[in-house]
Amino acid sequence: MPGKARVAPPRLSNILGLGLALLLTGCSESPPPDEASTAEETGPVTAIPEALKSAVTEKTQAVCEATATLTGQVTRFLDAPGIDSLKAARESWRQAHQTYQQLTAVYQIAELPPPQQFNDRDPVDAHPMLPGYLDQVPNYPRSGLTFSEVPLTTEFLRKEHQSTDFYYLTLGFHPMESLLWPVGGRPAEATLANFQVSAPKPEGDRINAPQRRSDLLRIIAIALERDTQPLCQPQNQAYLITELADLSESPAKAAVRLERTLAGTVGDGLARWSQNPGGEDRNGMPIAHSPQARSDFAEYNATVRYLRNTWLPLLLKGDEETLTEAQQSLETLESRLAAIDQDQKPVDQAALTEARAALTEFSESLTELAFQGRAAEY
Repeated sequence: MPGKARVAPPRLSNILGLGLALLLTGCSESPPPDEASTAEETGPVTAIPEALKSAVTEKTQAVCEATATLTGQVTRFLDAPGIDSLKAARESWRQAHQTYQQLTAVYQIAELPPPQQFNDRDPVDAHPMLPGYLDQVPNYPRSGLTFSEVPLTTEFLRKEHQSTDFYYLTLGFHPMESLLWPVGGRPAEATLANFQVSAPKPEGDRINAPQRRSDLLRIIAIALERDTQPLCQPQNQAYLITELADLSESPAKAAVRLERTLAGTVGDGLARWSQNPGGEDRNGMPIAHSPQARSDFAEYNATVRYLRNTWLPLLLKGDEETLTEAQQSLETLESRLAAIDQDQKPVDQAALTEARAALTEFSESLTELAFQGRAAEY
């Protein structure tokens, strides 16, 4: 089960150098005489590009700042529910989740799990979920923790998260999503009514559902902000930086990782939508990562743009021809993704096909370089 998240210091830039130094060199003492010759034989440690350090620290810090902003907007909404404050909370959720998805892609390129994931549990971005575990859904008007009498605390939600079912989510982005955008596609005014804690309870009802719903959302928001803090801790930033720095020394190997990352994220997502254009699988489960916020294609687009502008130049340096061709392919993919409307049902199959073709073009642009990288793995 997830433990308490580690809390990072408020400002990180002044101590990142120390974190990197500790990770890369251990202690500062000179090696004993019998170890000196070994150190000399291995040669100097390759300098880590400043641009790579900055790319990691800026994105990890952006995630922590975005979740802090999200907590603030949710708090403002719950303290004074209104249409404008609800819209602000929703927009903050979208921004924070998109920023986290971009960072997740970087961890995938490095083939590292984010530091908050352990014991097969993810307190930040686990999905999919069954919203009925938390609150009412169509045909089940009194379901979930909202209509139970269990005490709602951070400790209780941590204990419950994915405890009996991987679809039973009580922490992270997607329980928040299900509360900010309830299942059923009702207008914002209906969501707002769910949080009117001053509304009278039905006679004989011991459950104050709006108050419990508000408590749930507040606790989950605070826990999410706390659970993303390990991403900003210097030792975790340094670990990611060193893995990516090693990768940047081998463009062929980097090409393999880039191809795998986009195939496993955007490619898999497009394949699911192509097979289920109505948005649900044969069991009635949504295939979207964020089915209520309906932000999947916008997030794919933002992630592709981020990788094109930031990580392709860092990881494919020295092979300008491949870099240029790969960037052009991703720019085409961005335009194809932008043309897909997730609100349209069924989703436009022609648009999906064009996006998948653009992703194939990207893979082909890396073919020769990636072949060298795969050969090096064997």
